Amino acid sequence: MPRIENIRCQKILDSRGNWTIETKVVLDDGTVAVQPVPSGASVGENEAVYIDEEKASDFVSTSINDVLQGKDPSNQVLVDETLIKMDGTHNKSKLGANSILSVSLAVAKASALSQGKELYEHISVLYSGKEKNNGDLRFPSPIFNIINGGKHARNNLSFQEFILIPALNIPLNKAIEMGASVYKDLKQILSNEDFETGVGDEGGFEPHGLSCDTALDFLQRAVSKQYEAGRDFFFGVDVAAGSFYEDNKYHINEEHLELSSNELIDYYIKLLSKYELIYLEDPLFEKDDTSWKEIYKKLSSKLMIVGDDLVATNPKILEKVIKEKILNSVIVKPNQIGTLTETLEFIRTAKKAKLSVIVSHRSGENPNDTFISDLAVAVNADFIKSGAPARGERVAKYNRLLEIFYGF
Repeated sequence: MPRIENIRCQKILDSRGNWTIETKVVLDDGTVAVQPVPSGASVGENEAVYIDEEKASDFVSTSINDVLQGKDPSNQVLVDETLIKMDGTHNKSKLGANSILSVSLAVAKASALSQGKELYEHISVLYSGKEKNNGDLRFPSPIFNIINGGKHARNNLSFQEFILIPALNIPLNKAIEMGASVYKDLKQILSNEDFETGVGDEGGFEPHGLSCDTALDFLQRAVSKQYEAGRDFFFGVDVAAGSFYEDNKYHINEEHLELSSNELIDYYIKLLSKYELIYLEDPLFEKDDTSWKEIYKKLSSKLMIVGDDLVATNPKILEKVIKEKILNSVIVKPNQIGTLTETLEFIRTAKKAKLSVIVSHRSGENPNDTFISDLAVAVNADFIKSGAPARGERVAKYNRLLEIFYGF
């Protein structure tokens, strides 16, 4: 059985030009695995804490290396528990979630490579104890963020993402092809009407002068070029409502609106009556507890009420939220919690409660990082979010899914 021989870490740039880190794990059988970590622009209060990249790199190359040398990389639980114990804080603020996650994921990759397995096959064993064969594969439906707003763009849109969701009966390869086609049609429509076609952090267009309604109108028009809304595609919005919540009001500045929680819920109900909307992510500020119950009561039978900042890929928070019955879908971002083991525990908890699982990227990514694609396949995720079908760091995730799909 191979053992961990050496762990090293260095600073690298992410897709936004910000510093992040990547970790290299070397096993004593010669296996080498490298794993960078992403970062988010819209960060929830419950997320595990990143530390300075220089400190993180130093921790990995010294303290973490010394403790994990000689350990079995296939024992992911032991590796992750060792890292959690070394850190000793509730939010990984001592060693940093970036340090811990880069090591946790790199060890998983090294173990898969050493065993001659695909990464998704190895993660599947960690998740369920069962190895996936090609005939067992179930693929997530892609969620395309094709108009960016909020903290992901340089326009005045309050809502963060306007999303395109292919019908669930469409095979993965066809869904990606169709999503890319609509994306190109949207670009042409925007250009024809003299809107900017520059892109935001996640590859979606970031035109100025739109409201929520006009953004959804553009999506609808782009879909109708070749397809039909409500049959081939549906729409969603990542509201990221906490980013424009202040003094107990939701400030939608481009529409000159200051809404109470109930008024914002009514705003969503109007959108639902106009568009083929099936997805609302973080529709309320994460601490607006009473209102989450209200929106679940009014809309959970009609669309996906998705928690991101609210649950932060934290199994303990999720258990509490499940008891409260305030959502029916969750976002999974490994860097919000900091280890693969805790991420898999979160997914198991969500699946047991029959919640939809959406494995997601972050706004700061790396073109060499396709870990979430393998993760989504390994755990039978319902959806995967990797931005628009554009920009190398976004497309890499879709291309990795296609590689698995075709057995390439």
